[in-house]
Amino acid sequence: MIESYPLLAFLGLVALGSYVQTVSGFAIALIITGGATAMGLAPVAFTANVVSFVALANTAVAVHSRHSHIDLRIMIYASIGVLILSGVGLMVLHDLSSTSIELLKTLLGAVILGSGALLIVHPRPLQQVSPSYVHLIAGGFGGLLSGMLGAGGPPLVVHLYRQPLAFPVIRTTLLAILGIMPLTRIGIESYSGNITVSVLQLSLYSVPVSIASTMFARRFPPPVSDQTMKRLAFALLCILGLSLIISNA
Repeated sequence: MIESYPLLAFLGLVALGSYVQTVSGFAIALIITGGATAMGLAPVAFTANVVSFVALANTAVAVHSRHSHIDLRIMIYASIGVLILSGVGLMVLHDLSSTSIELLKTLLGAVILGSGALLIVHPRPLQQVSPSYVHLIAGGFGGLLSGMLGAGGPPLVVHLYRQPLAFPVIRTTLLAILGIMPLTRIGIESYSGNITVSVLQLSLYSVPVSIASTMFARRFPPPVSDQTMKRLAFALLCILGLSLIISNA
């Protein structure tokens, strides 16, 4: 269990990650896991489990009043992919946690850095919505990263933002899938006995902070353009990613 000042620092990351996730559609796991790892607050596997509870609360609050915007076909097929490969990602995580923690941190840094770049890139929309098997594959990659690092958003962000759909549909469908990821992860980790008392205690502190930050973001979005917000998030993720890569080089 994190105590004293480190606890406040962790909760600060929760508030920041929840706010950015609500206004941009993803990044909560990247900010919390990357920040906690870079600051030495907690191991990657421990933080990823706490983030699962936080992300679940965040998406539930963000989506509950907008569920009519969800594209059910995309969500269902992507969720099947998540279910298939989340367990594989968890196996890789626990193997690296015991054999090569430096490699795990470097991998986390690379994923965060690459995810930051996605905020700047403007993928060209497709002419028509992708077939179901493509949603399945995108969900599978997301599930793999969700299992490994608790951060499965990047593959789905790339995939969904290329779909020729209205932005509210893209954003809400993305958030819904990002809610299914931690639910799947929590189920597998609970079965494996990795949801410890310490994870639950820190989650109890973190979830209310996440909910409050999410509601604040919905009521008071940043007074800047979407492009400026993306650039700020890009800069933050680049700093986190590079710090992890350099510290383990």
